Amino acid sequence: MSDFPLTDRFLHALERAHRWHAGQYRKVPMGETATVPYLSHLLGVASVALEFGASEDEAIAALLHDALEDGPENIQADVARRAETREELRRVIRQEFGEQVEALVSGATEETGLIAGKKAPWSERKMAYLRKLIRTEKPESAASLLVSASDKLHNARAILADVLAFGDSPESRVAFFDRFNAEQEGTLQYYRLLVWAYNRAPGGHGQVRLHALFTELDRTVTALEFACGVHQRDVLNYRPLREFSRRHLGPGES
Repeated sequence: MSDFPLTDRFLHALERAHRWHAGQYRKVPMGETATVPYLSHLLGVASVALEFGASEDEAIAALLHDALEDGPENIQADVARRAETREELRRVIRQEFGEQVEALVSGATEETGLIAGKKAPWSERKMAYLRKLIRTEKPESAASLLVSASDKLHNARAILADVLAFGDSPESRVAFFDRFNAEQEGTLQYYRLLVWAYNRAPGGHGQVRLHALFTELDRTVTALEFACGVHQRDVLNYRPLREFSRRHLGPGES
């Protein structure tokens, strides 16, 4: 089946993803034991990307999209060598899967520098990523947006499913978000702003399948807000990313 879109390259990428994320699990609420392998997320992102028209390179990038961000921490715990390990992983991706895949994985990686050996503050990293999505100079490609939005949709769907299972009211679901750095307000606000930014990303103009993906993300985020008993107008005014909202969104815009 020479015309089948997935080849042994995809299987090799799956093996690499399994090796680089071995021992990692999906986040769970405080007090619970993590049991879901992180690979489930990587498979889910690749699945979403393929459903919305990904090529093999884009599907491989979806499998490896967290390698540069989380791989170094998993493979090498020594802070002093984290950057070195990231560059080694980047070289392996480029050598084994090509420059396009390496570029897509790099594009999905938060590149803000470490501060005293740790990631920059959450709000700083998220605002930098939102600005990256909407920039007109050196805009993100449609392929990069596909990988990125597939990642966010899979995460949003997982959060929604867990929130609905966590409690029977918006009040009882607040504690669910303790697993995230920005808790409920920041998490909901970031996903609402992602919907806004994707729809304004220059690289997505005229891309019908891509905007179908953005619409599905919007639908999921709206359902998540409803489950938490909040409205998107209020979400946009939350404190964590209020600076970005006020600077980039006009009065009444959502």
